[in-house]
Amino acid sequence: MNKYAIISNEVPIICDKLKEYGYKLIYTDCVDEFISYERCHADMQCTLIDNKLFVLKECNHLQEELIKQDIYFINTSDDCKGKYPDNIKLNVLFLSDKLVGKIDSIDSSIVDYCKENNIDLIDVKQGYTACSCTKISDKAIITADKSIYNTLKNTDIGVLLISPDGINLYGAKRGECGFIGGASVLLDDSNILFFGDITNHADYHNIKTFCTANKVNVCYIEDIPLTDIGGCVLLNF
Repeated sequence: MNKYAIISNEVPIICDKLKEYGYKLIYTDCVDEFISYERCHADMQCTLIDNKLFVLKECNHLQEELIKQDIYFINTSDDCKGKYPDNIKLNVLFLSDKLVGKIDSIDSSIVDYCKENNIDLIDVKQGYTACSCTKISDKAIITADKSIYNTLKNTDIGVLLISPDGINLYGAKRGECGFIGGASVLLDDSNILFFGDITNHADYHNIKTFCTANKVNVCYIEDIPLTDIGGCVLLNF
């Protein structure tokens, strides 16, 4: 099996950890129109839905790297611009038979795909949906966003609401706080990797308990603070 990770190359220690787990790395593009600290974020440039990889049509370098590895992908249909909400075409959360996102801002190719494949579209106010959520399983997530929590708590998705503090946003000015989704990736059905020392987070005990209840082991990088680098998209073929 080939294992690939689409990820920003800005924090080498995180990249090296993914390599330890056996992933070949495909580095994200640099989208100049985005806010400086978002330019290399994987969760802004691509997303995986039903094992179909959607990629921003503006990300030519990323597309070239995927073609080199013979990885099939679907280009977005709409123009992606630098300012919110025109920059969140692919910032969605896929949960088995549900897609969560700011529906009127995501790419029309994704909306069409979901409608054609009986995937429920769940609309939330938070456009940075992928950034804001850590997927623990298809039935469980962690988020610090109250609007996402309030929407999903009435579904069959288990949601843990945590404090928004305690996550560095790589490349941002001091005082800017990162998102939990951008600081983690679900490696497989049994393991989640946090990009930094999650034990220092104020809600670590609740996070650990929630993951354990969902039969997911907490892995993390001890040597750096918990850091949002725009998440990571894993491909297993």
